Amino acid sequence: MENLIAILEKVSDPRQAWKIKHKLSDILLICLFAVTCNANSALEIYDFAVSRKQWLNTILSLENGIPSRLTFARVLQLISPKAFAVAFTQIMASVESISKGRIVAIDGKAIAGTYHNEGRKGLVYMVGAWCNENKLSLAQVKTHDKSNEITAIPELLDLLDLKGAVITMDAMGCQKDIVKKIVKEKKADYLIGLKGNQGTMYQEFMEYAQSTIQEPRGKDEYEIYRTMEKSHGRIEERNYYLFRNLEWFSDKKEWLGLSGLLLTESRRTDVKSGKKAEAEIRLYITSMKGTIEEIAQASRSHWGIENNLHWVLDVGFREDQWQTRMNIEAANLSQLRRLSANLLKLESDYNASIQRKRYRCSLDPDYMDKVLFNPCLFS
Repeated sequence: MENLIAILEKVSDPRQAWKIKHKLSDILLICLFAVTCNANSALEIYDFAVSRKQWLNTILSLENGIPSRLTFARVLQLISPKAFAVAFTQIMASVESISKGRIVAIDGKAIAGTYHNEGRKGLVYMVGAWCNENKLSLAQVKTHDKSNEITAIPELLDLLDLKGAVITMDAMGCQKDIVKKIVKEKKADYLIGLKGNQGTMYQEFMEYAQSTIQEPRGKDEYEIYRTMEKSHGRIEERNYYLFRNLEWFSDKKEWLGLSGLLLTESRRTDVKSGKKAEAEIRLYITSMKGTIEEIAQASRSHWGIENNLHWVLDVGFREDQWQTRMNIEAANLSQLRRLSANLLKLESDYNASIQRKRYRCSLDPDYMDKVLFNPCLFS
């Protein structure tokens, strides 16, 4: 707890000094505790604090009592999301279970509850980094527009120690400057989706890959890896084609570290009806030097951020249902939800959904202590 408080004390306090009655770190800790215990708004955070006042007094120095409902709301509306993002990253950097050589997925998520703010222009996006191996959120930054993910990604990369990692992204991150930052500054590798946003590059690579696969004499130009999985009444077949010789590509030197092109072809078959869906084809560029199996696994792992983080935020925390006209508050609450999700996932003895774990925390003080004071949290 001392380490957690020390990190939160570094967050810049935007309040007027002569009005301050409660330490910022205490307010932020109460917010984190409350969100973990099923609170979803500033008002519910206040209700949690009032009901757990006696317990809070044993771990925090609440000399002036419990902060008011308006104090919680004002703090969440004033704290810089960037400053909070730095604190979040420092907290997660202390977690012992985060390992080197990992696959880190970067993707954006809209907070649907801000949709009504100034029309769609007010919609808040959070661009986050997700560690596939331990299913934990590593960091996130706020952006006002999906197109601004391009500028948010470098900010997110700056927050993380990524040496030896593999960074996966969709086509939004397919930018020469981002690739350069990953390879040169962060000493990491990349696997990035390629679509039509790169002009003729996508068309050139797609034509090259498909014509090479169809040409009988082209088998020496690529490696192939096949998988088949059966689940939920469907059979999914995947073919991975890896092309390592890209010297023919005239702009290759502009894409730092570029060493391979991956084409994935997936097709689903309904077991009951036998009906096959149309094949879905994706392209990726990569700097990875590993085997085709490792590169294929990295491409599959990217979707973990959708299935294991974004889904948890929508279902376990009902993030998209909570509307607020305060975009900064929405971003800071999103930071708290992601940190809370990490705490709940690190507690592995109770095999239940995040939603049930939050509910149990709200009912069972002993279980709440187990989640909040997990010994593996800090090294």
